[in-house]
Amino acid sequence: NNRTSGRRVPPAPNESRLHRLPCGGDPRTMSVRQYVIGVAAAVAVGAAYVVIHEQRRKVKKELQRKLEQPITKEQLVEILQEASVEATKFAEQIAIWVVKMQQEHGLTDERASQLRQQRFEATLDEVIAKIRQKKGVNEKMMDLAFRNHMDDKDVQAALGNIRRQIGPALSGTQRPQGAGASGSSSPVRVPDSLTKDKLKEIMVYNAVQLEKELSPIRKQLAEAKKVNKDAQINPQVLVELQTRISEAVKSRFGFTDEQVMAAVDKFGAKEDPAFRDVLTRITNTLNSALQ
Repeated sequence: NNRTSGRRVPPAPNESRLHRLPCGGDPRTMSVRQYVIGVAAAVAVGAAYVVIHEQRRKVKKELQRKLEQPITKEQLVEILQEASVEATKFAEQIAIWVVKMQQEHGLTDERASQLRQQRFEATLDEVIAKIRQKKGVNEKMMDLAFRNHMDDKDVQAALGNIRRQIGPALSGTQRPQGAGASGSSSPVRVPDSLTKDKLKEIMVYNAVQLEKELSPIRKQLAEAKKVNKDAQINPQVLVELQTRISEAVKSRFGFTDEQVMAAVDKFGAKEDPAFRDVLTRITNTLNSALQ
């Protein structure tokens, strides 16, 4: 009986310091064989953990090494060829969009060229990124391959295909098909209700909305330039902005973007002194955002 007068008898000497092995059991009651096997099991578990951890580390290191290796020349050419095919799809669209922006907002040729260049660069980057992602290639792998093979004739040929696809539209020397006031091959009739005075009202509304939409964007750009002085507005942001303004004009006045641009041509708004102030206002707003 371990209890005397209701008091607990202290444990036997060193009993509290006895440790159980991972396999269970009291060392005092185990045979030598059981004790050795228990210790060996504990060592084995620890060794297995070390081996697994080391294997994972090696796998991770090998994966990282592969991700930092350049892709082959053939893979690089394949990506560039796919980009060339996609370039034929977006080159004409961008050229038409820039012409529309220039007509509607009275952009100078210099600003239109700057906007066109930014939009092409951003779109081409997006296209190549999607192709890379599809093929499991990161940007570093492709950049390393390009440095290694940039003078190769096959790589140069693939780059030449891209340049030929976007060159005329990018330079602005070739007017894109369907880039008239209507944005299509057939002319757009200006409604009788879209008078010269109504067009000026729409242009003023356009200027106000443009200033309102660009205000937060310009603040974000100013913050970005504190980190990177070469930061610029993503051309896609301007595309979305222009779409919102066109939809607002349609909702408020009932005229489409194409009808408004057709009216600009019909009334010679770009050369009419009556429109000079509002066109200058729009141009200055856009120019300040593009700087």
